[in-house]
Amino acid sequence: MAGAWALLIVLAAAVAVLAARPASAGGGAAAVAEICMKTPSPDLCTRTAGKHANKYKKRVKAARRLAKEEVKTAATPEARRALNLCKTYYLDAADNLGACKRAIGFRDAVTIRATMSMVAQDTQNCDEEFRKAVSKNPMEDHNRSLIEMSEICRTLSNMIPYEHVH
Repeated sequence: MAGAWALLIVLAAAVAVLAARPASAGGGAAAVAEICMKTPSPDLCTRTAGKHANKYKKRVKAARRLAKEEVKTAATPEARRALNLCKTYYLDAADNLGACKRAIGFRDAVTIRATMSMVAQDTQNCDEEFRKAVSKNPMEDHNRSLIEMSEICRTLSNMIPYEHVH
């Protein structure tokens, strides 16, 4: 089990590296391959990392699209207000993901943790709006997934060694 957990951590780090690279920047796959070569299963690591690199960004976009659709059929004005606020929170989350991607490029673990905390807070704020509205939250599954993903990213950021620049 410890070996599987270690592979998962390395795989997540490889996904973070791949996701941090702009699509036009060559070398993203090479950086992932370099990380994966240090695992017990380099081929599996490389194949899996490539499939999941943009999952987080896509999940935020999907949540925003769902909120946009749900606004049209919201049962109450309070639920409609909560959904509109959630759309704003998801825009904020996307901005924070962009800042996080830049921080990954600089190996800035402090900024990574801060931006991932803000992403988690944005999704929790969405949940809170539905609690205030005393309404069922159609965004609950998306929010839980985004919070879990941000927790994984924060955990990975703790593995980035501190580099002091003079």
